[in-house]
Amino acid sequence: MRKILIIGFVAVLSLVLANGFADAKISGVCSNCHTMHNSQNGTPVAAGGPYEYLLIGGATAETACWGCHAQDPAAGALNVITAIPQVAHNTTDLAGGNFSYIVGGGAKTPITGSTETVGHNIKDTSVTDDNFSGGTYPPGDQHSNTMTNATFTCAGVNGCHGDRTKTTEYLAIVGAHHYVDNALKFGTINEANQALSTGTVGIDVGSSYRFLKGVKGGEETLWSNTDSDTHNEYKGASSMGVSSATAPVNATISGLCAECHGYFHGTATDETGGSLTPWKRHPTDIVLNRAAGTEYSAYQRRTLAALEYSVEAPIARQTIPNAIGSAVTPANDIVMCLSCHGVHATAYEDILRWNYSGMDAGTTGTTAGTGCFVCHTQKDDYAP
Repeated sequence: MRKILIIGFVAVLSLVLANGFADAKISGVCSNCHTMHNSQNGTPVAAGGPYEYLLIGGATAETACWGCHAQDPAAGALNVITAIPQVAHNTTDLAGGNFSYIVGGGAKTPITGSTETVGHNIKDTSVTDDNFSGGTYPPGDQHSNTMTNATFTCAGVNGCHGDRTKTTEYLAIVGAHHYVDNALKFGTINEANQALSTGTVGIDVGSSYRFLKGVKGGEETLWSNTDSDTHNEYKGASSMGVSSATAPVNATISGLCAECHGYFHGTATDETGGSLTPWKRHPTDIVLNRAAGTEYSAYQRRTLAALEYSVEAPIARQTIPNAIGSAVTPANDIVMCLSCHGVHATAYEDILRWNYSGMDAGTTGTTAGTGCFVCHTQKDDYAP
């Protein structure tokens, strides 16, 4: 009987590894994530447990996400144990980056900056940024957020994911993993059914892009931005507006960033400079200019394909397409925070997508047509 059970478990596990987490709605063996009594054959199933919602992973309510999604930062596997996407690993970075640039233990090391300055230093990484030890955390804070080096987490009031009004990570994402999120998947995109505000427990988070409550978008099934044909689609808007501490304005990804970094996204003249040039801070949720002769009308001219979508400097869409778009349309597509920055961590200081110090105006060298010059095409001297 035991052999039959093991064979059956392996068979089901194989299916889960192949399909289980391609969508946010979890499928597969319940005991991969849950334990009824945290006891089997006289020993605990989860050391240190039992944990909330009968879960196996997570050392405490404040490390719930990290316990499952960062199981072995030094490993080469993108997905381990029931195909759970890993945010700290040793292979190709996810669209959001890779926490392994912070925690180390593998091949991922910063190119510029240090492990303290290349990512969001959530407390689970055990790496703190001394720049923010004196009550100045986070930068650009508009809403007096309470997180510090000691309390910054993945989800909840001191994090980015889930419901930011909730005090723990578990409470912030409860129910979301079991929500059918077809409205976020290419082929069945439906913005009207994204970022819902009413319904069953977890629907508000589960219906939101990557469990970022209130954000809309299109989710690439393998969590990566590989090339112009394989990437997420991010929600953008033609004006910035002001986010609250817990709700992203216009349901955009930049609006989510503004919940903590609001002064980098505002419209006041003492913040970014208003809504038109001259800017005081680099704008986000602003339309790429299409006027003939402007540098933005030649976006991504480094490739021979005109206006090809760049995963090095991605753009957002005012309307999420039902299929991944491989081209960029100035006058409609949007500059966003993630056009320049990663999310979890990157190889570069300030979570940038490239070496900002290596951007030399007028260059004809290897950086021509890259980084800042993907959009600012008249600032280098690149000749395709």
